[in-house]
Amino acid sequence: MYIVLFACAYIWIMMVATAPSLLKGIAVFVIGGSLIALIHYILDTPGRKRRRAAEED
Repeated sequence: MYIVLFACAYIWIMMVATAPSLLKGIAVFVIGGSLIALIHYILDTPGRKRRRAAEED
C-alpha cells in the first residue's frame, strides 16, 4: 500500500516543482495533497476495520 502512496507523492512533488507560476504551484500543492490524503484513507480502510475489530475483542 505504501509504495502506491510514495509513487503518488513523488509525482505530486514533481508537479509542484515544475509548476509555471507560484499560484499554480500552490493550487497543485493543495489539490494534490488532498488527493493523496484521500488515496491513503481509501487504501487504509481494511486496516482500520481490522484494528477496530481487534480492539473490540
